[in-house]
Amino acid sequence: MELTPKLLAGLLWWVAAAAPAGAEEPFANGTAAFKGGNYERALAHFEQARQGGQQGPSLTYNLGVTLFKLGRYQAAQAEFQQLLDDPEWGEVARLQLGLMAEKQGRPVAAVGFYRALTDSESPKLRRLALMRLSALAQAPGAEPAADEDRGLALLSLTSGYDSNAYALQNELLTDDSVGEDTYSELFAWGQYRLQGTAEDGWRLHGFAFGRRYSDLESLDLTSFNAGISRHMPWQGWMVELGGAAETASLGGERVTNEWRFVGRMQQAFGNGVLTLAYQPSYFNGTDAYRYLDGWRQRFDARWAAPLAMMDIDLLYRLELDDRQDLVTADDGFYSYSPRRQTLGVEAELPLSWGWSLNAGSHYRLSHYRGNNRLQDSDGEFKQQPRDGNRLRSWIGVEVPLLPRLQLDARVMRTNNDENFDIYTYDKTEASLSVRYVF
Repeated sequence: MELTPKLLAGLLWWVAAAAPAGAEEPFANGTAAFKGGNYERALAHFEQARQGGQQGPSLTYNLGVTLFKLGRYQAAQAEFQQLLDDPEWGEVARLQLGLMAEKQGRPVAAVGFYRALTDSESPKLRRLALMRLSALAQAPGAEPAADEDRGLALLSLTSGYDSNAYALQNELLTDDSVGEDTYSELFAWGQYRLQGTAEDGWRLHGFAFGRRYSDLESLDLTSFNAGISRHMPWQGWMVELGGAAETASLGGERVTNEWRFVGRMQQAFGNGVLTLAYQPSYFNGTDAYRYLDGWRQRFDARWAAPLAMMDIDLLYRLELDDRQDLVTADDGFYSYSPRRQTLGVEAELPLSWGWSLNAGSHYRLSHYRGNNRLQDSDGEFKQQPRDGNRLRSWIGVEVPLLPRLQLDARVMRTNNDENFDIYTYDKTEASLSVRYVF
């Protein structure tokens, strides 16, 4: 996200308010010209003030901000660098250097500047830095300054424990230890900008994921994804349009192929960011999983904004599935076509030394198409629509080890309650991850 005129003007007037009452006229004219959007004239006034003998960090800062707005990044960087050791202006200069590094397509450098602000005494600077760190984690990158800056990658290694890997009722497990297991995960993600900028260009992206259980090999998961996206501005929104293909395997056997279209649009409103997304997918199951064939429509609305010392993320999701479903030889019917609604809230709180605490909860309601006909866990044969609700909550902590290396610990609790007891379960998962950004 580039530095907006509103944010620039706000920071500039913050500086102007802090300037001495006897500031020379060119300085005052420069701030007025900047507020009016005439950045060339503002620069001329600020340079006139300096040539007239005015000194001090407020003028240096205003020159840096104006040069940044005009796209003269080297000159702006030179101004901000002069302020880094200033006890009053050093932190706000670091924020500007981080924003400029993003604009130049140097996300790793931007992360370094923002990380230094996560323990700032200024709540405003902490919130701004955390918002940018969060945005970089989800959609990193900006205008490329060199070919090597076009690409970005992430590698994550995880070790975890799952108390109920089968996701079954405890009563269906022969003893307490049958459903529990430890696992290891590998997740690799990357993107490469083919053309243009992050705000207006094309990029390739993809990931590979694998989970391996220590004992329950039949539950091992693997998936691969590759896609292409077009990013562009439209009517004040940042828009993404693209597609992706994904394949998934269970226990070493391929289950489905998925073709997905992605439509996403994002815009800032005040201190918050609204994201709307539509993702229709078509699934094609292998011979043993033909009942998964069909469509899924997914609609997302997400609102992210700072609240007090935290960043809050609110989610509403609607999912509509139209699958083949499963009919068995004994006239059983198992629906795989749910209509689901999810409400979610997530919060992140910065701590000392760059640590952060995060927590969240998602509540999901599901209603399946058709009357399911199956034998329930109590041995009774039932025929009725399948309904359920799931509450998934978690708490975690993120610890920066190095500028590109991060440790993430998390505990998650899931409670799934349905009118068919065979689908009711609860589980606890604990994991420790190490992530590295290339």
